[in-house]
Amino acid sequence: MNKLSNAQIAEVLTDASATLRHQQVQIQDLQEKLAARERRDRAEKLASEMHRKGLELDVAQEALVDRLEKTAEAGKLDAVEHAVDLVGPDMGAKLAQIITNDTTPGSSSGGSDLERFLVGSVG
Repeated sequence: MNKLSNAQIAEVLTDASATLRHQQVQIQDLQEKLAARERRDRAEKLASEMHRKGLELDVAQEALVDRLEKTAEAGKLDAVEHAVDLVGPDMGAKLAQIITNDTTPGSSSGGSDLERFLVGSVG
């Protein structure tokens, strides 16, 4: 069995500590990249779900993903996910609209029967 001198032991320990520090930096870098990728994947999934349910249809998919990713960085994505879960299918879609092209002449408010009813001058 070969004996190691004190100088050789010190050299091995110095090399080992430098290697460990280098490995720790690499591990931390990879952990940050993984967390960013997981945030991006989660934001993409949520944006897709929002569009499927009829929410934020006026925003492009990529822009919505970027906005949700910023929300995730702020730690608020859980609340948004919960809110989207509460929305049923097609709840974000416009179901009806009122068009007031037909006005009754001589009415006190000058609007349609529905508008006058809502304002209170009918009935």
